[in-house]
Amino acid sequence: MGRVVAAEYVTVDGVMTDPGGVGEIDRGGWSNPYFDDELAKDQSEQLFASDGLLLGRVTFEGFAAAWPSMEETEGEFAIRMNTLPKFVASKTLEEPLPWNGTLLRGDPAAAVAQLKEQPGDLLIYGSGQLVGVLHAHGLIDEYRLMVFPVTLGEGRHLFGDGNDKRDLRLIGAKTTRTGVALLTYQPADEQPRGS
Repeated sequence: MGRVVAAEYVTVDGVMTDPGGVGEIDRGGWSNPYFDDELAKDQSEQLFASDGLLLGRVTFEGFAAAWPSMEETEGEFAIRMNTLPKFVASKTLEEPLPWNGTLLRGDPAAAVAQLKEQPGDLLIYGSGQLVGVLHAHGLIDEYRLMVFPVTLGEGRHLFGDGNDKRDLRLIGAKTTRTGVALLTYQPADEQPRGS
């Protein structure tokens, strides 16, 4: 069985919008002052342990526009981003998709449940609407939250209104030198890894 891992940058007040500063909100780029070699190493290990990316349309389009031109500056990380298969939940995109993309047709929860029948880990970056749908259906196996020591007071929250209560179990926690809390959770009803 495959696993779905949601890796999300969030502020202390739960905002996930525009961590890199691409202009989605006025206060975008809030993750940049806290990004260091330690966090980069963690992100690299996470990406290289994954077998594919699972993305919503907005994240896919933003990544597909940026990453192909970043191999020279970002090295192996960008090469890995560019070569991994991408599974994209969208009601508006049409095939063929660029950037090793495969369109998930129909209900995203049903499509991801079918993907999970195959071996391998699928990594979600951003993709707030998709994360909300998969969370509501209990399809996320691991939540890797990178909580940045800042509040914004504006932007989309990771878990918005309408999500049911779900109990999670903390299975890992560490803090970077810049104060970013790296928190890893699994659904409380699942067996811990290695059990």
